[in-house]
Amino acid sequence: MKVLQVGLSFNPGGIESFVMTYYRELSKKGVRFDFISMFPHLAYEEEIKSLGGKVFHTCDARKHPLKFSRQMRKILRIGRYDAVHVNMLSAANIVPLIVASYGKVPTVIAHSHNSSTPGVLRNLLHRINRPLIPMFATKYFACSELAGEWLFSKKIRKSNNYHLIHNALDLKKFAFSLSEREEIRHELGVEGKFVLGHVGRFEEQKNHKFLLEIFREVASACEEAILLLVGEGELQEMIQKKAEEYGIEDRIRFLGIRKDVAELWKGMDIFVFPSLFEGLPIVALEAQASGIRSVMADTITTEVKLVDKVKFLSLQDSPKEWSRVILSYKGEDRSEEENSGIRQAFAKAGYDIESAAQTLLSYYE
Repeated sequence: MKVLQVGLSFNPGGIESFVMTYYRELSKKGVRFDFISMFPHLAYEEEIKSLGGKVFHTCDARKHPLKFSRQMRKILRIGRYDAVHVNMLSAANIVPLIVASYGKVPTVIAHSHNSSTPGVLRNLLHRINRPLIPMFATKYFACSELAGEWLFSKKIRKSNNYHLIHNALDLKKFAFSLSEREEIRHELGVEGKFVLGHVGRFEEQKNHKFLLEIFREVASACEEAILLLVGEGELQEMIQKKAEEYGIEDRIRFLGIRKDVAELWKGMDIFVFPSLFEGLPIVALEAQASGIRSVMADTITTEVKLVDKVKFLSLQDSPKEWSRVILSYKGEDRSEEENSGIRQAFAKAGYDIESAAQTLLSYYE
């Protein structure tokens, strides 16, 4: 079984994490994923190659659609793939779907990973292209009902070719360990601190400015409060300047892109996630898998809540109200005894990678 994956970037974000979690599991069953990258470097490129996959670097389909089409046609001709899996945040760019369809690939998948998109032009292209998707795709995936509504018509969502694909996790990686918690907190120099955390690219969608307003309130009420920000992005410099303006820059750690996020969760006390919109965020699942308390915006689908340690708040609520809720959880302990119940909750909901990977494989076939 050979599958060509399209739609990943250099940033190890949600889509990249989703695909790699499944690839690690499916590679054990002899499945090979190859990848098209429109960037000079692809997230997890070295690991992909170590698992037997190939990475093909192409031009940007949005800027050079004709050149990209020629490049992708050549890849399809040589690769003879059983399926092409196009991971999408919107319908603004459907060129890979079109090329795969005309390349006579048996299975062409459009997979929705988001529930909105910023930008006037992107939204216009989305509205134009959305009705065209059934002309080229043979199967339709979504990470949540909200993401499905964003990309696909009601008719598609009622068809037998539409499937919800869970953003499943390898739960063993995220199981809480007290010794690992102490180790990572020592490494970060946050022993004895009340540690808030956020994992996400610095972009408008993630709403970092509001996050800083929340943390300013928390920091003024709690001397031990520290905020860890994991990720990079075009708005990072602006957020750093905003932190200085608020006088809280010495209470915030900008950690950049990290390969040890599973360990970082264990060192945090609260995950704060005030996104403007999401599909079904993998980081929210990872936080729950690690047993961390999560406070999220109610813009995020409730499908993401698998355990009881999730609180939804409105973005219309004041930063002071968010701070009040966050501080109410200060002093909560986590224990390794919780791991078993978390595993059961994830497995029951279909978010354990072993069973979820088998389901995905059946849809490829």
